Amino acid sequence: MAKIAKFALLALGLYILYVTVRSVGIGTISSQIVELKWKLAPLLFIYPFIFAFDTLGWSYAFPKGPPNAIPFRDLYAIRIIGETLNAVIPWAASLGGEPIKAELLKRKHGIPLSEGLASLLIVHTTFWVSLNLFVIGGLLVTLNTIKLTPVLWQSVIIFLIVLGLAALLLVIGLHLGIFKQIYSLGENYKWWGQESLEKKNRFLHLDAQIKIFYTSDRKRFFFSTFYNFLGWLTGTLEVYWIAKILGMNVSLAEAWLLEALIQVLRIATFFIPSSIGAQEGGIVLILMQFGYDKSIGATFAIIRRLREILWLGIGLVLWSLIEDRPKLKGTAI
Repeated sequence: MAKIAKFALLALGLYILYVTVRSVGIGTISSQIVELKWKLAPLLFIYPFIFAFDTLGWSYAFPKGPPNAIPFRDLYAIRIIGETLNAVIPWAASLGGEPIKAELLKRKHGIPLSEGLASLLIVHTTFWVSLNLFVIGGLLVTLNTIKLTPVLWQSVIIFLIVLGLAALLLVIGLHLGIFKQIYSLGENYKWWGQESLEKKNRFLHLDAQIKIFYTSDRKRFFFSTFYNFLGWLTGTLEVYWIAKILGMNVSLAEAWLLEALIQVLRIATFFIPSSIGAQEGGIVLILMQFGYDKSIGATFAIIRRLREILWLGIGLVLWSLIEDRPKLKGTAI
């Protein structure tokens, strides 16, 4: 049932994309992109830095500290593969690549599965905390220059409250030992299986790994959050450059706010695989709120999507080169 719902949402997203592009005209969008030519080249060099900061954020989320035994390029490649699978597996709620990251760390570098999974859970908390800070920062730097419409204000405030609470509850839950509670709950169900003792040990070990992170050196939480924040901030440069080559009169501060709003849109539409259609339609609506023509918004959105497709292609190539690839169904705890 869940898979059917995901494919239905994907179909809905594709329909929204079709309507958005049709309302502007594929010829108009393509001609604008063709005219840009070499001006698109800098976008090829910005996103690798975004990904590098995000990878650094992940490296500091490991319970026992940054895994120095793993070359940074390998950690970078594993993250690309995982994020690619997050985007292309339509039934996994944008999380299908996470257990694959942990499995690749184990197979290629001997990182215990519990430690790899713990790092992924922890980095999601620092990811959310840094995103909250990034969105708040975007609002503050444009407070006296841009007047958001009531709809945008309400949407952003709701987003900050929901994401902030989710991040706080997850941090508290992980600190207190959430997996012990999950195991206790699972014991009440027959489907929990015959390997309950083994599962209990795995769950408790995962709790122990996470506990190490939150009690041994809290500086790592700061650095993980800090590098994730730098990743968001670097994304501002991408928005700024796209806006400039499209002739939009946008400052760096305004580009910060635009990127913050786009990320709010992506998180809010996570249930649609890769936010396909919803991202494009949302960007058009956001830019129209700022007084730009919908053709500019559609071209902006398509350029962003083309960059994503390029990196998805890189991720799929890297995935195809791995011998004895883990199963896409994921890895059990």
